[in-house]
Amino acid sequence: MRRKVLLITVPVTVFVSYIIYIFLPVYVEEETIEIAYGTPTIEIVNILKEEGIIRSRLSFLLIHAIRKEKLEAGEYEFDGYVTPFEVYEKISKGIHKIHRIVIPEGSDIYDIAEILHARGICRKEDFIKFATSPDVAKSYGLKTPTMEGFLFPDTYFFSKNTHPLRVIDTMFRNFMRRTEELRQEVARRGMSLEKWVTVASMIEKETFWEEEKPLVAAVIYNRLKKRMKLQIDPTVIYALKRRGLWKGKLTREDMKIDDPYNTYLYFGLPPTPICNPGLSSLRAALYPAEVDYLYFVIDPKRRKHLFSRTYSEHLRNVNRLRKLR
Repeated sequence: MRRKVLLITVPVTVFVSYIIYIFLPVYVEEETIEIAYGTPTIEIVNILKEEGIIRSRLSFLLIHAIRKEKLEAGEYEFDGYVTPFEVYEKISKGIHKIHRIVIPEGSDIYDIAEILHARGICRKEDFIKFATSPDVAKSYGLKTPTMEGFLFPDTYFFSKNTHPLRVIDTMFRNFMRRTEELRQEVARRGMSLEKWVTVASMIEKETFWEEEKPLVAAVIYNRLKKRMKLQIDPTVIYALKRRGLWKGKLTREDMKIDDPYNTYLYFGLPPTPICNPGLSSLRAALYPAEVDYLYFVIDPKRRKHLFSRTYSEHLRNVNRLRKLR
């Protein structure tokens, strides 16, 4: 009788002990795995086992057999003690590893696309396609054909393989939140939101010295009032970028490109902003300096711009800087 009990008890004890064992947590030290789209469940289980995320394939398969949830593709990070239940929870709910993405002030759509592509957030071609879509811009109530200017430069947290529309939505909502007070003033003055951001984008590209931004803003507005061409180099660079012709250095030949963004050829503002400006440039576009400057040229040695009221004064500044060089 005792032998019969032992024959039953021992296997049961061993089986129960094994089941308990395979569900025990394992210690993982900062391990990241990536599950590609369309990966079969058994292959996901193999990856988890090979990377030491679970003790046994059986534990994960048993959980999956009971819960029958969809396992999401993506990048997952594990650190410390984890149980197969926690692993299943993370993958079935798509709790992906998050990456810190910094978008500098003055980045344009093409710069942002490169940053996102390099970090595996989304493909640059896909981001550019959606960010330059008139339908996408229209869905946010914008009167410009692209999202340029309205993707706020900031630090963001995205997981790999995030849809570009989600990235755009996050950045646009951040723009709306961060510029709320300034937009109220824009509305109070009856100023166009698009004009305001376009001017700010040119200020952003022309100078990164905070004290100069209201002066650059004044030059832009003064030239617009006098119906003068703006003649701003970064607009030409943007014209080249959108055509895939930018090689990193502006040439005399580039200045002749027949493009509506070329403010050396066309009067008025470019069709859209030429980058995504930060708050200081947006503020300067709203509060320009009360000066009558019409020209400026950079003095690279003194790391500042020289501003002038007349063309003859501007030429003297240019010639003086050439001699110094």
